[in-house]
Amino acid sequence: MSRRALLLGATGLVGGHCLRLLLDCDAYQEVRVLTRRPLGINHPKLIEKVVEPAQFEKETEFFQVDDVFCALGTTLKQAGSKEAFREVDLGLITAVGRAARDAGVQRFMMVSAVNANAHSPFFYARTKGQAERELKALKLPLLALFQPSLLLGERERPRPVEAFGIRFSKIIDPITRWTDAHWLPVSGERVAEALVGMALEGPATGVYRVRFRDFVVYAGKFREKYPRAAS
Repeated sequence: MSRRALLLGATGLVGGHCLRLLLDCDAYQEVRVLTRRPLGINHPKLIEKVVEPAQFEKETEFFQVDDVFCALGTTLKQAGSKEAFREVDLGLITAVGRAARDAGVQRFMMVSAVNANAHSPFFYARTKGQAERELKALKLPLLALFQPSLLLGERERPRPVEAFGIRFSKIIDPITRWTDAHWLPVSGERVAEALVGMALEGPATGVYRVRFRDFVVYAGKFREKYPRAAS
């Protein structure tokens, strides 16, 4: 088996882990990346193009792949306004989903959030939910919506609120383990392993919500079949 992948959001926490896994995984012969700044990585399987995110959907040749991994996302602080945040977390994600559909992509994996809800009264959750809704409407052959809670790992730009939430979750972890595990923090590396595991070992068609317990399952499948890439 030899596949081609397109990764969007390679400079982020989950995207960075995903890039490493894809490059080290024998199942992929080619890994394409659209990025607004150079990655600084040399690899025989890597094809990188530096372009502004607003132009991603116009790079139609780059979408001629089997699997798309979408780890795009920002924060209100980084974006500067709600409108700018929506341009990335809703507009840009919908645009690349549409480009993937038009190119005939078979599998589209997107990193969302555990509280995504198109009807939520909270702006962040509502925007994430609206992005999921738009992707579902595209009728992609396989759409996997990954919904992690707090992400563990070293970020290029630390997020103080997320760091506080992680510390708090560790305190209440003994209590939450017997309730809803979806709300437990998860490492960015585990999510990345689940992303690739879902693409390689998951179902062929359908729409799936992938959450905490699923991360464990698909990351485990990936580690079992591709131990060299996961090491």
